[in-house]
Formats: sequence, C-alpha cells, structure tokens
Amino acid sequence: MKKTAKSIYNFIKGCYFLILFYVFNYRKIKKAEIVFFFPFYHTGGAERVHSNILKSIYSKKCCVIFTHKSATNNFKKDFNNHANCIELNEILNKKSQIINNLLFKLIYKSINKSRTVNTVFGSNTSYYYTILPYLEKNKLKIDLIHALSEDDSRADDFVKTAKIIDKRIVINGKAKFDIVKLYNKNNLDFEFSRRIEIIENGVEISNITFREKPINKVGFIGRWSEEKRPEVFLEVAKQIKHLYSDIEFVMAGTGMKSNIDKITKAGVHFLGEITNIEELQILYSSLNFIIITSNYEGFPMVFMESMIYGVIPITTNVGGISEHIENNYNGVLIDNSNNETELVKQFVKAIIELAENKDLVNEISKKTFDYAQKTFGIEKFNKSYQQLLN
Repeated sequence: MKKTAKSIYNFIKGCYFLILFYVFNYRKIKKAEIVFFFPFYHTGGAERVHSNILKSIYSKKCCVIFTHKSATNNFKKDFNNHANCIELNEILNKKSQIINNLLFKLIYKSINKSRTVNTVFGSNTSYYYTILPYLEKNKLKIDLIHALSEDDSRADDFVKTAKIIDKRIVINGKAKFDIVKLYNKNNLDFEFSRRIEIIENGVEISNITFREKPINKVGFIGRWSEEKRPEVFLEVAKQIKHLYSDIEFVMAGTGMKSNIDKITKAGVHFLGEITNIEELQILYSSLNFIIITSNYEGFPMVFMESMIYGVIPITTNVGGISEHIENNYNGVLIDNSNNETELVKQFVKAIIELAENKDLVNEISKKTFDYAQKTFGIEKFNKSYQQLLN
C-alpha cells in the first residue's frame, strides 16, 4: 500500500516538474545555437573542462542540460554565466517511465524543431547517447571522451554511436588509441576512426615566478573514489611520516568527509573541498609533490594546475600521463599495479629518494615548472573549440 502511494505521489510530482520544464525550459533549448549534455556541475576535472569549453565560445547562445544530481554547486555559477542551464534530476529521480518518456520526446523534438540549434555536444552522460539516434541528420553531433577504463561500461555506447557521431573528441593520444582499438575489435569501418580528434586540455597561466621550496608538503587533491585509490595515499603518508615527521601530507576534495577517521589516523591534514581559485593557487604554491594513485586517468587537470607552480607529480603511469610526464625529468612515474602493497612500496621509495636529495628535487621542480608554463596554456584549447563549434 505504501509503495503504491509513493508511486502515485512521485508520478504527480513528476508531472508537476514536467509542466515546469515545458513552461520554463523548452524555449531555452529551442532558442540555443548549441545544446550540451553534461552530468554534473560539482567539483571535478571534467566539470572544469566542460566549463572552460563554454567560456571559449562565449559569443554563442548555449543551453546546458544536466542529467544527474550534483554533489556540490562548485561550477554551477560558471555554467550559468555562460549558458542557459536545465536540470533533469527533479524529473528523472521520480523514476516514472511515462514521465521520463515524455521528457525524452520533449527534449529531442525541441532540438529537431529548432531553427537555431546547429550542434549537440555531450560528455560523460549515457542520456546523451540514448538521445543521439533521435536527432536529425542536419544537427552536428559531437562528444568528448576524457578517458577509458579497462572494462569501460560506456564501450557499447561508443560503438553504437560511432556511425552517428560527426566528431569524437579525446584529450590525448592514449584515449584515441583506446577508441580506435575498440572500433577495430567491433569491426567498424576505418572511416569512423577518422572522426576522432585530439584536443588537449589547458589552464589559465598567470605571471608566476619559479622558486625553490623546502621539502615539507605532499598533496592529494581530487575526489574520494574507487579508481583513485586514496587509501594507497594514506598508507604512503603513514609510512613516510614515520621516517620524516616534518613532512606534511594534505588532502583536499570531495567525498572525503565520510572517511575523515581514516584520514586523521594516517596523520593526514584534511583541507576540505577547496573551490576558491585563489585558495587553490596558494595550496599549489606550497606543495612540493602531488600524488596520483589512480588505476586509470586521462590526464588529470590537477597536474596542469599544480605543475605551473613547479609541483612535482608522483603518479601511477596510466592513461595519457606519460604523454606529458617523463620519469625523473618533470615528474616520477610509478608502474601501475593491482597489488596495493607493492604500489605503496613504490611510492614510498620514490618519495624517500627525493626527500634525501634536495638538489634533485629543485632540478625536477624547475623542469616541471618550465614544461608546464610552455605546454599547458589554455590558448590552444580555446582556439580548437572555437574552430570546432563555430
């Protein structure tokens, strides 16, 4: 009885939000030039990239459709400053198939009927891949893939939409290699591989002067998630602090509050979720090393943001990381392993070697700084997306 009552309540509430969508959001789509499908606006490297794409095409009329509930409001203001934004979660989370089907039809029909929408762009959300087959041929269809994991759940979506997508953007050569390999495995024509284009990410680089720092701070900045293996970082911190009590380990990011006991027991200082850009810059300028323990990555935005301050990345050699990081030149590469004990051992060894050689740290830090300043500027990123979307 309670279950039936809840279903009826959700259906009525879903109808209410669907009416609001039609009244207030339907026109946002129809009047746009470019419609984007993104999952979130919360804290994350992908969300920063998506926001930067919108900033690069500031003269365009854009509409962003968010398909999932965001954990924080970190990038919400940025998105709202550059696009008309629509959130679907209030409807989709009611789990009414009838309402969701009506919403789905409203969205793709509004895009198809629009005289101004010429491009539809999606990233990291399956909703976009579901809607793609319903879009008319005269709409340019583009997606962005940041990285693929070994058994990526999106693989079927990428294969099924290969013939529909006009341009598939990836952020590095490794991601392109993985997509081409996936196409070949599924016997897709090489024509579809030609539609893949690399556009590397970039960051704003202000006037920063290189400076040498005492070896006293190591950071993990990101979200607490399974593939990033934050427990490895905590174990590394525990072992290093036993040897070097003056080296401070810090963590900042999302999803960490529920793990605060683990963080504290490891002797790591939790800084919370830092969303203010000035505070983030102050943190980067204080770090010697930034640690990535991930099982898979594209190329982390946190590397670009920190390396311009001479922060040395110590990282698992996954994804496209080795396309920019050369071992013992502008960072330290750790062989990836599913054996976390072995992984911890490698990270500990690398930090000890650096902690015992200040001259080497200063040398690598300077090379890191020079490489990042020369390579990671956002100008090329902006130009590439302007050419793509104009």
